[in-house]
Amino acid sequence: MKPIHLLIVESDPLVLFSIGQVMRYFDNYVVVDKIDSVDAAIERMEIAPVDLVVVGGTDNVGQWRKFPESGHKVKLLLLVENPSKEIVQEAISHGVWDMIMRPISTERLRYSLEMFRYRVIYCEDLELPVMQERLDAIFFPRERSQQINDGTIKNSEMLEKVLQLIEEGEKPQSAGEIAGMLSVSRITVRKYCEALVNTGKLHVKNKYQAKGRPIKQYYMA
Repeated sequence: MKPIHLLIVESDPLVLFSIGQVMRYFDNYVVVDKIDSVDAAIERMEIAPVDLVVVGGTDNVGQWRKFPESGHKVKLLLLVENPSKEIVQEAISHGVWDMIMRPISTERLRYSLEMFRYRVIYCEDLELPVMQERLDAIFFPRERSQQINDGTIKNSEMLEKVLQLIEEGEKPQSAGEIAGMLSVSRITVRKYCEALVNTGKLHVKNKYQAKGRPIKQYYMA
């Protein structure tokens, strides 16, 4: 998976610390810079590509419209305090990725970054012909995170076996490797692994090869 370039616009040291704590969960986010004003952030975006901008602080959040007005194609994650209904509606209409209330919940922030990461992954993995399931994964990642809870993934014994093998492994493992140890199909194992990733119990990364598509490898969150 290609790196996801993250730009942080925030001056509160406590919020920056919380973001830093969350970033430890991810190995494919790259923080390109930490800046304290929207104008400086827009100038910074002229130097290096940015995929997602975290915007915090009353003054900065009040100027979030400058990002779409600047012409940069970037998603915004706004850290807000007492937003009005109009601001929420306008943010949605301008494609803001997410809004998180202050004081920041690290779990909520981690979930948002995980969902954004899934969207990038599923967009990269699109194959022709495009299937509805893949579009659902891109546009409704929140729905996919309910697979285990709503009973879509019903075999709890298989879930436990998959988790145990990954937890006991010394390195990240592919669905094919796990399937070989369990004597089941790779497709079956990948279904369980993806469900576990979507619920935050596993992480996934791509192992790139000299030829062919990268191999997905799973490891404990």
